Amino acid sequence: MVKRMMIKIILIFVGFFSVSNPQNHFMPNLPFGEYRLILDKVYPCESTRNHSIKINLYFSKKTSSTTELKGNFTFLIPLDDTLIFDTNLSSWGSTGGWIPNAYIMIVKKPCSTLKHTMGKAWLMLLKAFNMPSTCPIPVGAFTTSGLDVMDLIESHNYPKVFFYGKYKAVGKLKNIKNQVVGCLALEFTLLRPWEKPF
Repeated sequence: MVKRMMIKIILIFVGFFSVSNPQNHFMPNLPFGEYRLILDKVYPCESTRNHSIKINLYFSKKTSSTTELKGNFTFLIPLDDTLIFDTNLSSWGSTGGWIPNAYIMIVKKPCSTLKHTMGKAWLMLLKAFNMPSTCPIPVGAFTTSGLDVMDLIESHNYPKVFFYGKYKAVGKLKNIKNQVVGCLALEFTLLRPWEKPF
């Protein structure tokens, strides 16, 4: 009898609070799940002076709500499938500082493979930089006047579920002798869908 009475009281309280505050949605604080991608910085990760593939990219704020990717690629050698794309993902530690090797991905045949993994974002990137859409990408200099980063974010084929946090991806293009011929760093944050950027 007392047990039934307690259950009724609990149900009344739950019902009252759910009716009195209908905008309050359940927002679990899980460590991973579907995310909202915020691109923070992009820059050459090492001196590009001796690289055969020079990547000079940066983000430019066009309006308060629009950020564009700008810059150029200079290929002194073609971007073909003889190269290797080595990516090391670092996570931001709870006490500060980058912790390397959160995720490592080594891709052979980068020109063909990136076309598949990046999906429509790869084609948008090639079009924005006036590059040919077939592999290999030839020797030359390719510049863009600007590409909306939201278009890239919404068009990739990467996993849609991952651990939340701040990350830095360092992507190195290497030749068959394991020498770095091109390098780029990208810092980004994966937020819960309801979270706001810091």
